[in-house]
Amino acid sequence: MNSTSEKPTIPAARAVVNILLKEKIDHVFGIPGTQNLAILDILRETPQIRFILTRHEQAAAFMAHGYARAKRAPAVVTATEGPGLTNLATGIAAAYKGYAPVISICGVQENYMRDRDSMQDIDQADFMRPITKWAKTVESPEKVQELLRKAFRIALAQPQGPAHIDVSSEVLHESVQAEDIAPESYRSSVLPACDAAQLDEVAALLQQARRPVFLVGRGVINEEATDAVGELARLAGIPVAALQYTPDAFPTTHELALGALGRNGAGSANRIVPQADLIIAIGAHIDVFSTTFKYGILGKDAKLVHHSSAPGQIGIVFPVTIGVTGSTRSFVAGLTERAKRAGLSKSWVDVPKARAEWERELNAKVRPDAVPIQSQFVAQTIRKALPENGICVVDAGNGGKHVRSYFKSYAPGTFICMDDWAAVGGSFPMALGAKLARPDLPVLCASGDGGAMCNIGELETAVRENIPIVYVIFNDSGLGNERAFQNERYGGRFFAVDYDNPNFAELAKVFGAHGEQVTRPGDLEGAIERAFASGKPAVVDVIIDKNTLAPVVFRPE
Repeated sequence: MNSTSEKPTIPAARAVVNILLKEKIDHVFGIPGTQNLAILDILRETPQIRFILTRHEQAAAFMAHGYARAKRAPAVVTATEGPGLTNLATGIAAAYKGYAPVISICGVQENYMRDRDSMQDIDQADFMRPITKWAKTVESPEKVQELLRKAFRIALAQPQGPAHIDVSSEVLHESVQAEDIAPESYRSSVLPACDAAQLDEVAALLQQARRPVFLVGRGVINEEATDAVGELARLAGIPVAALQYTPDAFPTTHELALGALGRNGAGSANRIVPQADLIIAIGAHIDVFSTTFKYGILGKDAKLVHHSSAPGQIGIVFPVTIGVTGSTRSFVAGLTERAKRAGLSKSWVDVPKARAEWERELNAKVRPDAVPIQSQFVAQTIRKALPENGICVVDAGNGGKHVRSYFKSYAPGTFICMDDWAAVGGSFPMALGAKLARPDLPVLCASGDGGAMCNIGELETAVRENIPIVYVIFNDSGLGNERAFQNERYGGRFFAVDYDNPNFAELAKVFGAHGEQVTRPGDLEGAIERAFASGKPAVVDVIIDKNTLAPVVFRPE
């Protein structure tokens, strides 16, 4: 007998789970079905991995997304073939647009069933390719381990994002030779350093600039470089604005923090950044909410240095003076070293004064005694009631936009939104995933009533799995964001934006969660505090004024 045949064999499904263990996966989200049951059967006897059964595959994908974002690590979701897979699509697309490393492992019809107009048979890999970095159907048991390792390698390469494989039960039940390969043997986890010559060029531009600004994005959070950016900013006296989707990349408490840029961002950032003659974007993906993809917020005559760990993200919208690729930490460290050597001092604006002026204007818009309750007051109270280290997960829509405006960041990794996908309803399951990733931190989800109804069934999941988050619902019995657009662009001709809701607080109690409905502004902060104190999944249903609409068009000041 040759040495190859003497190697131990295991079911292909066991090989799948073994790779998950090697990748330190401790949660899998999803719903079982005929073609992925073999994997579930192995997970049943694998206590190191907690399987979270959801009520809809879309929610499972969103939970994996929230988990990946909060833990800054890969997450796994599974579904069966056909509609199980297609139900994942919205959540997987959100991970694709949000650069979250979610690996979907789905069932697919057995080989003999395919291409015969069979039940639940589509070309699943082709379906997933536009919304993933890579998608593949595993045709034979011998390829299972290799292709799953490839999925992790691709998902975690820069820019990160989802990868997909599907595999049938007939393949999963077959025996394969176990391959004991550690992750560091098939993928790199260390980003390259930025080029020293380019850093010299950036430092030279800084020396020449009169009004430089730093603009920070998710790379700063992912590489835990927030403190390093703060040191650089303080050393050089340069103000820092954050991109809209990552206001937590730079704490508002820092004396040089301008706040988030763009629509529903901070006036202090939107007034000062257009004055800059040099913008250095660090760890940045330039998004439309922050910049409108037009010159204005970013000055047309300003020089732009764009740093990203992903080369393909540089120069997509705005031509750059210098594009730098490499790790965020090496970029910041390199600039800091050069700034110290040059004795760089570029203070040119009174940042605390600009922020104080904007906060006075923002708070002046809040009427704390108004009934129905103002959206602005709800957003302000959420920030007040959420502990400084708590995670805020924000939905798309009117309520989420108000929360963005009033969100002060105290620490990195405390703000999660849907980025460039804006899928209404995804925030609740994302928040559940975030809480599972960070059980040590309080988690609050903020969404509108339209979003609440999209995944309301996951309240049962939250109760069954004991995932204690606080869900604050901006309840105006309608689609506030579309009201705002109809008001802005269609002369206030409202259509198909109003409906009736259940009492979400009572519905929460039916599920076994904590629930309170709030109609008076003075009761709101206490209701949120009681929700956190309940130790249970909790819903705070806030009846708001349908006319307090967040801006949907950015108008430069």
